[in-house]
Amino acid sequence: MILLIILLIPFVASLLLLLVKHAETVKKLALVSSVLNLLLTFYLLFSGSSTGVATQSYVFAGSQFSLGYDGVSLVMILLTNLLFPFIILAGFNREQKQPQILYALILFAQSALIGVFLAQNAFLFYIFWELSLIPVYFILLLWGGENRRAITLKFFIYTLAGSLFLLFGIIFLYQLTPGLHTTDFAVINQLVIPESTQIWLFWILFIAFAIKMPVFPFHTWQPSTYTMASTQGVMILAGVMTKMGIYGALRFLFPIIPLGVLFWQNTVIILSLIVVIYASVIAFRQANLKKLIAFSSMAHISLMAAAMFVLNYYSIQGVLFQVISHGVTIVALFYLVHIIEEKTGTLELSQMGGIKLIAPRLAILMLIVVLGSIALPLTAGFVGEFLMITGLFQQSVWFAAIGGITMILGAVYMLYAYQRVMLGETRADYKPITDLGLLDYCILIPLILILLGLGVYPQPIFNLVETAVVAMQNFLLPIANVATSFAN
Repeated sequence: MILLIILLIPFVASLLLLLVKHAETVKKLALVSSVLNLLLTFYLLFSGSSTGVATQSYVFAGSQFSLGYDGVSLVMILLTNLLFPFIILAGFNREQKQPQILYALILFAQSALIGVFLAQNAFLFYIFWELSLIPVYFILLLWGGENRRAITLKFFIYTLAGSLFLLFGIIFLYQLTPGLHTTDFAVINQLVIPESTQIWLFWILFIAFAIKMPVFPFHTWQPSTYTMASTQGVMILAGVMTKMGIYGALRFLFPIIPLGVLFWQNTVIILSLIVVIYASVIAFRQANLKKLIAFSSMAHISLMAAAMFVLNYYSIQGVLFQVISHGVTIVALFYLVHIIEEKTGTLELSQMGGIKLIAPRLAILMLIVVLGSIALPLTAGFVGEFLMITGLFQQSVWFAAIGGITMILGAVYMLYAYQRVMLGETRADYKPITDLGLLDYCILIPLILILLGLGVYPQPIFNLVETAVVAMQNFLLPIANVATSFAN
């Protein structure tokens, strides 16, 4: 029952917010809802309910509305419910138009994302997948920046096209199930699909997930969308929605079409590593701070996609750990970008400099987050990227070398951006700048503590991720056996 409660709290709260007129009350109620969901998530994780449980389904009103979780789902649910209180807090003490609609959409997006990660039925998964697009579309369209209509339309077309491919794949799998057809994952996972079918079906399913991550050549919507989006909109996109692609691949591809995964394994790894290099180089050449962070996020997500398809223990463990690490880091980075834009009135690097002289605490906290982003040892980013590169090394030395370039290039462009923003002489044309306020500390300090805490002592997340990794072994072992037979 707790899963249904976690799903419904943000949904019911989103409806209630539409009846509230006072802006500050709307924000407080949204925050209470998200914090309550986070507390319930912690209860689910630490009450023993998640220990040794592979799947636990719920049927609603006798229908196929079935919710459940495994280790992979738990990681995604934790990420979602951990980040949304900070996403909501980012709008406090700031003037926003139609706040009751904005925060209703934010909570609706949270509920839909939770539904994606809890669905135990492929068609229900698809419904929540589509529902998550609706609130984000309106957040981008109504609260986005310059050229928001054209950019939002491009984002919508990309994601809708991917969803249509996914729907076709689900219908095809539905027709393959024996007897009374179903889309339950428990049944679909047991299908024996011919290799020739799996080879083309892989791309039908993978395109939707590749667009969400995004992976080359389906990545072109991301930089402009991230740059145009409002702070809260880009936090949702970069912090959580990109992980939908990773989760979808783990949920659909590996257990259902393992031969297709095996056949296209190196192709996907190479495509992902292309984006790692491409995004890193383009990030260094950016003159806009927000767009630089957008390309940085693309590089990190692409490395996660490459590591995921290596299919070994270290890579999967690293990906699931990095899901949380990257989510926390990117939310902190985009909030810092928002603060800098508020204080300077610009995002152009050429128009910044010397902020540390007038806002030293902002400079210190930003440096810590930047160091976490470039995977400095003793930060969470280092743990995840080290495991992923170790997994890539077991597949190919060249894959590991290219993946390792992410850390090098990341250090170059992130420290370059920090230098341009914080160091040097203070520009004379700045408006009066104050240092961080209480709200900024309430958002940044907990996120930084998570990054440093997991970097110094990652074992709590390893314990949680271990459940997910063990569950994934049921998917990976058949693939490994097939690989061995091919080699022989």
